[in-house]
Amino acid sequence: MAEPSSRPRPRKAVGPPRPTYLRPEDTDKVMTVVLALMSEVAALRERLDTHERLAESGIVATVDAIEAYVPDDAVEASREAWRDAYIKRLLRVALEELETAPASAPVE
Repeated sequence: MAEPSSRPRPRKAVGPPRPTYLRPEDTDKVMTVVLALMSEVAALRERLDTHERLAESGIVATVDAIEAYVPDDAVEASREAWRDAYIKRLLRVALEELETAPASAPVE
């Protein structure tokens, strides 16, 4: 039985080449849109959390009640944990590239 080669084998894609949707210079624009949408979703999630907590307390969720709500430390910690997991989940690919990039590589 032959020993396996220590050289990595090149990966060969099966099927048609991947389509190109964006020019490289458009990537920053798309990332800006994605981050803006992520921010909006996070704000909506926080507002929904406020609605749910007011409902659990038996308080009607009026605009004034929602705006006056101040989360305690435990609620704030819970929200921060959700935000961290949300960011890591959605930006996983970008964060992985940052972690594996050489330390001396310039940031663009």
